[in-house]
Amino acid sequence: MTHPYPDPVPPGPTPGPGPDPVPPNPTPPGPGPDPVPPTPTPPVPGPGPDPAPSPDPTPSPLPDPSPDPVPQPGPLT
Repeated sequence: MTHPYPDPVPPGPTPGPGPDPVPPNPTPPGPGPDPVPPTPTPPVPGPGPDPAPSPDPTPSPLPDPSPDPVPQPGPLT
């Protein structure tokens, strides 16, 4: 008497692991450290106000003091 079912089909080759999984998207880099604020440039001093005129090296001569008036003889009393 024959089996009601045919012989089972031999199993095929064992399937491999399949294609490599898709690598995850690389994480984008973060914002990084805070940027260093630029150092403020100190103001360049300008030429400044005009220098005061230098005093004359020779002082101007003072006017001669007027001589004491000669007392005039008055009327004799």
